Amino acid sequence: MPVFGPGTLTIGEVGAEIDVSCLVNNAVLSASPTTSDPTTKLCGTQKPGATTYTCTLSGNLDIDPDDPDGIFCLSWASPGEELPFLFIPNSEVGTSAAGALTLVPLDFGSTGAYGDDMTADFEFQVLWKPVLDCNAAPIVATGATAGTPGTWAPSGSAPPADAASATAIVASPTTAWTTGQYVQGSTAGVGGEMHWDGAAWVAGRAT
Repeated sequence: MPVFGPGTLTIGEVGAEIDVSCLVNNAVLSASPTTSDPTTKLCGTQKPGATTYTCTLSGNLDIDPDDPDGIFCLSWASPGEELPFLFIPNSEVGTSAAGALTLVPLDFGSTGAYGDDMTADFEFQVLWKPVLDCNAAPIVATGATAGTPGTWAPSGSAPPADAASATAIVASPTTAWTTGQYVQGSTAGVGGEMHWDGAAWVAGRAT
């Protein structure tokens, strides 16, 4: 049975999109029907009401107010802006949803205790109707770019499980990654963390 993740959520125009995949704690694309009241004609026959749908992309994510080019700052700078999105809950399955959503400013702060991560629930209205591709073949990663964490290429691709499975992955940069940099494989937690040491993929974060 498919599970949630590893997957991808990007927001923005292609080439300038923001990849928020490593911030998302949970996300779901939902469609809700609304049916108008039926109408009764003079002759006594009844015409059913019309059904329309509204769609939302909602969930919870870690906010990134320390990134001026991140989703948090964008949500406050451009509220109400319609932007493309791509949502792939599980890259190994490959099924994707693409469309346009309307930005809403993300909450700033925390309802938790001192020292807790700052997270925000989100609910973006999605223009009806998003395009679901249920016949997409799984996209396998061929490259990885250093970061904290870094990203896999192409966007939305399924990463290898761990360093031992990453022999075919091309690292960027090809020199040894710097302290703290890594990418997250499909194995959850530290078991899936790996970095490029300049010659090979090594488990864990660069030191």
